[in-house]
Amino acid sequence: MSTPEQNLFTSGSVNLDAGAAIDKAANAAADGAAQDLPTQKQAEALAALWQALEEKPYEYDLFALLRRIESLHPHLPRLGRAKRPSQEPLRLGQEPSSMFAPSTILRLDPPKRRGGRKLVIHSFGLFGPNGPLPLVLTEHARERAIHHGDRTLIEFADLFHHRLTLLFYRAWADAQSTVSLDRPGDEKFTRHAASTIAYGLAATRGRDAVPDHARLNHAGHLVRQTRNAEGLARILANFFRVPAAIEEFVGRWLPLPRDQRTRLNANRGAQLGVDAVAGAAVWDRQHRFRVRLGPMPRPAYDDLLPPGTSHRQLLDWVRSYIGIELDWDVRLVLRRIDVPQARLGGDTRLGWTTWLGPGAAERDRGDLVLDPERIRAERGEPAAVAA
Repeated sequence: MSTPEQNLFTSGSVNLDAGAAIDKAANAAADGAAQDLPTQKQAEALAALWQALEEKPYEYDLFALLRRIESLHPHLPRLGRAKRPSQEPLRLGQEPSSMFAPSTILRLDPPKRRGGRKLVIHSFGLFGPNGPLPLVLTEHARERAIHHGDRTLIEFADLFHHRLTLLFYRAWADAQSTVSLDRPGDEKFTRHAASTIAYGLAATRGRDAVPDHARLNHAGHLVRQTRNAEGLARILANFFRVPAAIEEFVGRWLPLPRDQRTRLNANRGAQLGVDAVAGAAVWDRQHRFRVRLGPMPRPAYDDLLPPGTSHRQLLDWVRSYIGIELDWDVRLVLRRIDVPQARLGGDTRLGWTTWLGPGAAERDRGDLVLDPERIRAERGEPAAVAA
């Protein structure tokens, strides 16, 4: 049985159906090919980009432009990795010129009958004052194109210009890890960056209310083995966009089990000055801290109350940063101009968003202190995952 390659040329004519079949097979097997088709928004952005490029090509940087074009074609392989011309959104070529060009990009040629648009550049090519060929060949190619309409030499050189320029861009893009983020379905930056903070495996991502990329944004704090109050305050202030501070060594009463309380005639725990304890609890200041958030506007304040999204995110942020060794609570401070007057009905929540008193508040109110871990346990929510 003959193959599509063998049937491509029959009796000197091109078998277009066989060629299309080869294109389709190559597209499916191309390295780095994405799965998602362009959205309507991406198609509109691409059309606007082509129009702007035709009007003012000199305003664009070559690599930035190629990066933008690559991101708007998620259904095609990344630039520099395509195996057939049909898998590439444009062609690249160099204009033969002896001048030192003021910009990298010269123009964008409209699509031809059997081809896409062509981006003509000044830099990175065989021609010109910085090219490897003698200047006489640059002048010859330009003279043939201008005076004789013969672009044979230019088109031949562009076969190499196109491929080498895309490979040059690919080398640059692969060295810039963040470039891969332009195509979420085909990116590696997240895994590489997340591996530094023990979130590299897919099973460790998306497991709580904190967005994965928000956690990567603070990898500098999370990667350290020593976790301090300044790091937690910076993370919370940046994420919630409100002032944040940490109050350390917050005191609390720890209840003693009945069998460990001091009793008369006991065999242990009753020696004065050694292990005798008066009462049913002891005062502890070593294992608890308090997060202070605010002053903040009313919408941010309400979202930090249970069951708001920010409330769960706060719990997950603190747990992923400090683990389970320490206890904590949070004081929410509502700015003065947003303190509501007490009234029945509406969105009033007794004990949380209610303050008694005539007239407007004279100061920021930070009366509310919440224990998110206790609230989570009372609501029966799953425990936060510690890093």
